[in-house]
Amino acid sequence: MTEKQTEKTILALQKKKHALELLRSTERNGMTTLGYAWLQIGKPQLSLQAVRKTADWLVSPPQNLVMPALLERHQPKLFGFNGRPENIYLRTELGTAVLNEFFHGETLSTPQIRDPWDLTHRYIILKVAELAKKEDLGIQVEQILKNSAQQVRADLYVEINTVKIVLEVEQKLLRRNIKRAYDKFTNWAAYIREAGSGEYWRIYLVLNVRKREQPTLMRYWREALTEAKNDFGELPYDVYVITVNELLENPSFTDALLDAELLEDLDLEEEQPAIFLGEEAEAWEADDEKPIYPDYITEDIYLTFQDTLDELLEAPAEHSLRALTDLAGVIHAASYYENSPSLKAAVFPWASIWLMCRYLEDPRMATVKRELSGTLTRIQKRSPGMVMLRETVTSLLWDVLLFHHGLGRGGILQVVFQVPDFQDRSSDFRVEVRVDNDLRAAQTEDVKALSWFFTSIYLYRQHLGLIENTKK
Repeated sequence: MTEKQTEKTILALQKKKHALELLRSTERNGMTTLGYAWLQIGKPQLSLQAVRKTADWLVSPPQNLVMPALLERHQPKLFGFNGRPENIYLRTELGTAVLNEFFHGETLSTPQIRDPWDLTHRYIILKVAELAKKEDLGIQVEQILKNSAQQVRADLYVEINTVKIVLEVEQKLLRRNIKRAYDKFTNWAAYIREAGSGEYWRIYLVLNVRKREQPTLMRYWREALTEAKNDFGELPYDVYVITVNELLENPSFTDALLDAELLEDLDLEEEQPAIFLGEEAEAWEADDEKPIYPDYITEDIYLTFQDTLDELLEAPAEHSLRALTDLAGVIHAASYYENSPSLKAAVFPWASIWLMCRYLEDPRMATVKRELSGTLTRIQKRSPGMVMLRETVTSLLWDVLLFHHGLGRGGILQVVFQVPDFQDRSSDFRVEVRVDNDLRAAQTEDVKALSWFFTSIYLYRQHLGLIENTKK
C-alpha cells in the first residue's frame, strides 16, 4: 500500500460516518465485534444496524473507491453455544496502515492468526470486555503489567472496588505443557509480591473447552498450582474457574465472577471410562459429555487426538494439509512410538486403529465414511484386477477423503495407492506419499504417518467398519 493510496483511503473513511471509529475499535487485539465497536464508539443513539452497515462497508468497500478491504469477516465457534456463530471483523494490512497513519500512538501490526484457536481466543476476550463495559467497568484488553521483578500480560484486567482481577482465556492444556501453567502462576506471584500493594488479587481461568474435557483440564491446572505453591510458597492471589458459557450467558459480569468456583475447591470426580477391545470398539458411544476410550489409549493421547481432529475439521482449506499431517501423526504415534510393541514385536496396532475409527465416525465425516464404505464393499464383492484396484482406491482417497478436507491434485501433496508385484519385497498393498516442500523430504516422520493413515483405509477396512459382512 503506497502512501498516496493510504491517504486516499483515509479521505474515503472520513466521509463514511463512524468508519474510522469502528476501525479504531480493532486497536487492542486486531479485531472487533459489532457490540464491542458500538460500545467503543460511545454513541447510545447509534443503532447496531448502522454499525453493521459500516462494518460491511469496511469489509466490501464500494467498487468506485478501488481499494482493498480494511476488515475481514469471520465466524468463530464456541463450545456450549448453539445457533449461528457471530460475525467478527479482523483488521487487514490496509486497515492497519490507515490506523498507523491516522492515529499517532503505538505503532500497530496486522494481526497474524495462527489457527482457529487463536481467532477464538481473541474473540472471547472481546466478548468478555463487551460484557464488562456494559457495566461501565474500566476493563483493559491484553494489558501488560511490569515492575522490577516481572513482566506479565493479562488477557483482560479490571479493578472492581479494591479487588484487582485478571482474566485468562484458556482453551486447552496437555500434560506435557503443564509447565506453561506453572510459569503463569509463578510469574503472576512474582509480579504481585514485588508490587507489594497489599491489595486483593484474583486470577480467573475462563475456559472454552468441551464439557467432557473440563475435569482433565482442571486437574492439570490444579497440579500446576500445587507445584507453584510448593516452589514459591503461599501465592498472593486466589485462582477461580469459570466457563465462557457461564460468563457470557450471565447478564451481569460481576455476578458471574462472584459465582465462579475456586480451582482448589472444584469437585473433579468423573466416571471411569468404559473399556473396549477388538470388535467391541464398534459399540463406541459418541457422547460429548464424557470421554470413552480403551485402556491402550491414554488420556493425553485422547485429548490430543480430539484437539487435532477439531483443528482439521474446522481448518480453512489452506491449512488443511498441515492439520491433516498433525492428525495422522497423532494416530500413527499411538501405536508406533519408539520401542513400542507394534514396532518391536509386531503387535497389532489397536490404538491407531481405534483412533482411525473415531476419525471416521465423527458426525462431520459421515458422508466420507458412507462413500468409502460403499466403494470398498463393491471392491470386496467384485475382486477387480490390480490396475483397476490401484486406480479405484487412489481416486477414492483423492476424490472423497482429501476432497472433503479441501485438498486436490496438482500441488505438493502426492498420494498414490500401490499394489504389490512379483519384484516387491513386501506383499502388502500400500499408499505412497510425498510432500515436496522445504520443510519435509520424502521419508520424514510426517510422511510415514500420512502413508500409514491412508494405507489403513484399505488394509484395515474391516476393522474400521468400512466393508459390509458379505458372509451369510
